[in-house]
Amino acid sequence: MTIIGNTVSPYVRKILVVLTIKGIPFEIDPIVPFFGDDEFAKISPLRRIPVLIDGDMIINDSSVIAQYLEETYPFPSILPATAAARAKARWFEEYADSRMGDVFVWKGFGKMVLAPAFFGATRDLEAHKTLLATEVVEVMDYLESVTSEEGFLCGPFGLADISVAVMFKMMMYARWTPDAARWPKVCALLARAEAHPAMRLTAEWADALSRTPPPEQRAKLAEIGLRPTATSYFGGAPRRGPMSQIG
Repeated sequence: MTIIGNTVSPYVRKILVVLTIKGIPFEIDPIVPFFGDDEFAKISPLRRIPVLIDGDMIINDSSVIAQYLEETYPFPSILPATAAARAKARWFEEYADSRMGDVFVWKGFGKMVLAPAFFGATRDLEAHKTLLATEVVEVMDYLESVTSEEGFLCGPFGLADISVAVMFKMMMYARWTPDAARWPKVCALLARAEAHPAMRLTAEWADALSRTPPPEQRAKLAEIGLRPTATSYFGGAPRRGPMSQIG
């Protein structure tokens, strides 16, 4: 099984956590999607990651991939037992992928880290300050309202917790961490989630590649215990995808 995508991406990290929990061996091509070549666009029309290749199957979108892995390798499960709890877990995954992705990944990490690093954009510190005071607060207040003081979002640790927790590292890379006094339940949930062995391991993978320039990341994989693919979709010069929100 092959994963195309960088370990820094929360969407890729979500899938790496699932693969690790289920004990599924994989190899990885750790490209940042902006650096994907023309062949990458053929397997990922939106030029987004992750992409999963399993034999003749090419699957896009982290939610679709997670569902495929759950159905193909059902044990141990990443979803709760009842239909109602599974629906709730899928809602948290959707909220994380869409709303948190928009605020934390594109508007936060994207504008403060990615756009300056890859496209020479100037950081708008006032816009970032406004983001932290408005949309980030809205996300955090919602999560605080639906998080219990103990345990996880939908019963046992699973897809809901993974999907939400992986988003926070993006804002940490943008030099923001949540205030435990203001959002104590969310911060406690994050601590419990990140303590899971699969979360700790994938966090190490993300941090290692975050400190490594994209052209050197494949060489870094063996050092951190990951198996690289034989070939890569890395294309050199960065380019935006058709739905990119990077300015």
